[in-house]
Amino acid sequence: MTNEVPHELAVNLKLFTTPEAVEAYSAYQLDPQERYLFAKYYKPGDRILDLACGLGRTTLRLHEMGLSVKGIDVSGVFIDLARKRFPYLDLQIGDYTHIEEPDSTYSHVLISESGLDYAFPEPQREVALRECVRVLKPGGTLIFNTHNLKSLHFFSPVNRHRLLWKSRYFLKAFLSRAYVFEDGRYLFYASLEFVIRQAEAAGLKFLEMVGPRMSTTRRFNRYLSAHIHYVFTKPDIHRKEQNPKTNGLATRT
Repeated sequence: MTNEVPHELAVNLKLFTTPEAVEAYSAYQLDPQERYLFAKYYKPGDRILDLACGLGRTTLRLHEMGLSVKGIDVSGVFIDLARKRFPYLDLQIGDYTHIEEPDSTYSHVLISESGLDYAFPEPQREVALRECVRVLKPGGTLIFNTHNLKSLHFFSPVNRHRLLWKSRYFLKAFLSRAYVFEDGRYLFYASLEFVIRQAEAAGLKFLEMVGPRMSTTRRFNRYLSAHIHYVFTKPDIHRKEQNPKTNGLATRT
């Protein structure tokens, strides 16, 4: 048995140690989908675990919203710099495939910047989803965004190499999921149906999706949204559904 890191994962991890990555991830604005979803699902006082937090972009904004937030990222370079920039934030080095937090601790878990798509190989993505379920409180949410495989029928992830991309990746868009190599990194792309099925297999329940054009329509997002934000919840298995005909009161037979 070997602990050797797969080449693809090593490439992804190395990316987050470069000055270019630091510059690319130094913007601290939220995108429209994040502003919408944060306002809808988060409220002051909620405990949020911000996984793959990078340089603290979302961690900072959630803190400013009055949320109790902890940011975790696998990149020591990112975390060290983020701590210097924001010493008042709770930022830790960690891996979303092995979250060092107790069960049912957080109201919400967030993975932004398509952070889940860097996991390799695919079973590591499944492990990360199960870890998110474990640390979530019943009724809590997991929000993450991911690359939409079906959009590759129409959009090139690297426009300057569009002809090369067409020959290399167009056929992959007919699959349910695939890894795509772009800009020096291996990224996971998946269909809407696969993303939902994989998350539900980990113990989550799908709530909604939002595309780049703020579209919540599955038919529109299926092919025309390159990146999609998904919202899932951890079902409360101990909560009994009330019978609307009896207002939750037991009936005698």
